[in-house]
Amino acid sequence: MTAVTAATLKTALEAASYPYVIRFYTTIPKFPIYPYVTIIKQPPQGTEQTITDTTKTDGFEITLNIRYTRSESVEESDQATIENTILATLEAQNFGTSALYSEGKMWNRVGIPKPYGSQSSIRVVIKDKASTSGSGTLGSEVTLEIQDGSTIQVLSFNYSKGPNVEDHGDDTGLIARSVGLFDAGNYTFEYESTPDLDSEIETISSTGIGKNIKWKEKNSTKQWIALFGKTTKRGQFDNIMRAVTQFTVEGSW
Repeated sequence: MTAVTAATLKTALEAASYPYVIRFYTTIPKFPIYPYVTIIKQPPQGTEQTITDTTKTDGFEITLNIRYTRSESVEESDQATIENTILATLEAQNFGTSALYSEGKMWNRVGIPKPYGSQSSIRVVIKDKASTSGSGTLGSEVTLEIQDGSTIQVLSFNYSKGPNVEDHGDDTGLIARSVGLFDAGNYTFEYESTPDLDSEIETISSTGIGKNIKWKEKNSTKQWIALFGKTTKRGQFDNIMRAVTQFTVEGSW
């Protein structure tokens, strides 16, 4: 699951620039020389499985150990710089998840009485999901690619497809059913609203002309001519604004 190992993470952290020399270890040293950083696999990889989904958890704990030899204000200022540098380096790492479901990073700092100093630790926890059967498709594995345009990460979608069933009655009151008109596909999909993407979707919709798209679900790609319709937006104080757009399948290309 995790593309980054403790050794590769150690190499990346060593390459960063710090206020002073820091030693890095992938194990807890028996006779440490301050200041030093340990990169330990924590917690060990775990798996939680249901009938449909398999969630894998992996992570690391990075600990910064500093012995104070100068004033507290100077030491804590440099320590904050080191913490921010390590955090920025972690943000640049690719932890190998096919889709990011959860990735938490939070520093925790405590004092060290002997030797007098401070210890900061940050834990990186990554969660990834997959279909238990291996054949199912997660919503995160769905994208919409507009020809000569954007590739949109679909956050959620709904669709209806297939023939309509019509009811008929005879003189005895018995209801019979027959297949009526066939719907090639009517979709609504949700995505992050951005000015550029909103403008692109609005331009396509306003033409009233079908647009070539690729609807990708995991390893399956469908090439459709889609007629884009109405877009609605939804926003709230503590969340990113999202848009929902409707499109109808008119054929294939």
